[in-house]
Amino acid sequence: MEVTNFLNNEWLEKLNGWLQGAIIGGLFALVFWIYNESSLPLDANCTWLASPGTDFLAFLGAALCMWRGKVHNDFLVAAFGACVIVIHICQVAVAKNLF
Repeated sequence: MEVTNFLNNEWLEKLNGWLQGAIIGGLFALVFWIYNESSLPLDANCTWLASPGTDFLAFLGAALCMWRGKVHNDFLVAAFGACVIVIHICQVAVAKNLF
């Protein structure tokens, strides 16, 4: 019964557009990244840069998710695409010492 009430909440129904998915997905990924980076010891040697082919395929797949989310006005697909893009941007920025 609780699950049915949760799914019928008005706030959940308002989160139905691709733009909201992109914004919330991007913010979630940024918070996730910051939390994970803060949990690592300072002397940890973590290389977060994948091969260029892997990064290209990740960006391509995420861009496809964002496009499909926009075409079908799908919150979850756009949020997933935004998460992948933001996390990969953060990985490249840390690996290239941009911060």
